[in-house]
Amino acid sequence: MTYHCFYRSWSLCLAAGLVGWALSAPAAPSFRSDKNYPNLGLRIRVLGNSAPEPLAQYKTYTYTFTRGEETSKRDLFDPRELWYATQHAGQWRDEAGNVLILGKPTHLLPEVPVTAGEHVVREDFDKAMAEPAAAFDPASAEALTAWVRAFSGCTPKAPEPLRLQAFNLTAAVFFPVEESSTLVYAFRVKIRKPNGQTAPSDWFCAAIKIADGTLKSKVRRDFEAQFLANVAAVPQTGAAAAAGVQPKALNATPSAPGGKEPAAVIPDHPSRTAARKSIANMKDWWYAETPEYIFLSDIRSNTGKALVKELQATMPVLRGAFVKLIPPFETASDVSVVRICENEEAYKQYVGKSMEWSVGVWNPGRRELVILSQGKDKEKTLDIIRHEGFHQYLYYACAMIENATWFNEGHACFCETAEVDSKGRVEISENRRVGHLLEDLEAAARNIPKVIRLSHPAFYSGSEEQRSLNYTTSWALVYFLRKGAPAENKTAYAAVLDTYLKTLAATKDAEAATTAAFEGVNMTRLQADFTDFWKKGRNAARRYDPLAEKKPAN
Repeated sequence: MTYHCFYRSWSLCLAAGLVGWALSAPAAPSFRSDKNYPNLGLRIRVLGNSAPEPLAQYKTYTYTFTRGEETSKRDLFDPRELWYATQHAGQWRDEAGNVLILGKPTHLLPEVPVTAGEHVVREDFDKAMAEPAAAFDPASAEALTAWVRAFSGCTPKAPEPLRLQAFNLTAAVFFPVEESSTLVYAFRVKIRKPNGQTAPSDWFCAAIKIADGTLKSKVRRDFEAQFLANVAAVPQTGAAAAAGVQPKALNATPSAPGGKEPAAVIPDHPSRTAARKSIANMKDWWYAETPEYIFLSDIRSNTGKALVKELQATMPVLRGAFVKLIPPFETASDVSVVRICENEEAYKQYVGKSMEWSVGVWNPGRRELVILSQGKDKEKTLDIIRHEGFHQYLYYACAMIENATWFNEGHACFCETAEVDSKGRVEISENRRVGHLLEDLEAAARNIPKVIRLSHPAFYSGSEEQRSLNYTTSWALVYFLRKGAPAENKTAYAAVLDTYLKTLAATKDAEAATTAAFEGVNMTRLQADFTDFWKKGRNAARRYDPLAEKKPAN
């Protein structure tokens, strides 16, 4: 799996966190605050001092299949992860890391023919889910136990029906599991009809994962006394009743700059559906869409929502600029999912420990761009989104073929300064890295032969100073090839980028593409021209528009 990251956040305040922990140890899990979830038809008590947590997008596993001399890539999936996303109804995490997960059984985990490894074709999964054998029978104790085993990931022992002391329940079952820090329950609530009669709801499952060391017996006692004793049905109507999913949408879909009207129809796609469902039943989360993008966010301020409306208007335009720079190898493309988190802790929890230092991550494995909002610094947030958004575009445009890091990061830095004016024109100006470049111009020029050969891990390894020089060198080289050399009619470099892309499409080998791109280029002459340009050739490059002429398709 490859992560592309830009900005870093090093102020982790570890010492302060340790002091805070010593002064105030977390309380045991509690369930005391009633909240309505009309999409589920439930009123429940979630974990105290908890925040709703979106379900991560399911992973995509891209396989390369070879037949003779022909190769092709295909997206495959973990069938349980696809299934889990359809059964997951919400989850909440408290300050101590305890988690409450709610599921709603509708289908058993289906048997799907495996295509490669343990992974399956999406169409085969959908077909298996539609088979009668996958339908969940609410009257079958065996079906409930099988569903609980698959959903919880635990090993349940004999289920224990609970005595119904709660007036609102029609059934409640405790599932003892071998796992020492997990509790699992299933329950049904009474639905009261207008004629005064009652009927059982669908089954729901609650799994509590204990992270703070509280005794399992205490959490069980509190959950049964506080959660199960108070859970109740609430009205569920319309689309929510039909689908069980109704996240909030940002109402307005703005017109594109230049007076262009947005597309009237938002195309359906499994990734778009999964993105919407990931925030269903989450009070503070909402989404906004264009035909090319879906933006998910929990930003509550009007300033933040205005930012997303701007993204709705400008990102499709920028994507058009990306297409001119790098025409896609294939016409088919996925929807681009962008998740913008307002809270730093929620962002860290979502991206995981290995990436918690970042503020922007493009994760191709989950096909999702995750951003930490920079609050009032809108321009910094936009820089991050444009940078990571280019990584997202390039992944799809190059048919999921791994790119050379100098090409990928250099173009991401090049595109992060792109601006869309009121007439829908895109202008790409110098990056703020120009100051660093001019201070270390000789070092950057010397770095060119090395940086174009660096592997992905090597590009980011070493000291922070070296990483920064690698980024700056890559950006400055791409800027020179895109704007500097054409503005000064230096034809010796005119074919470098096109040759790179054509070779990458043909060989699917980034190293071979780099070799072909610079074959015949005098590296010493390139370093001299690069240095000379940055010393005195920038004015002509500022006026040059690399988007003015349409590039030929690869």
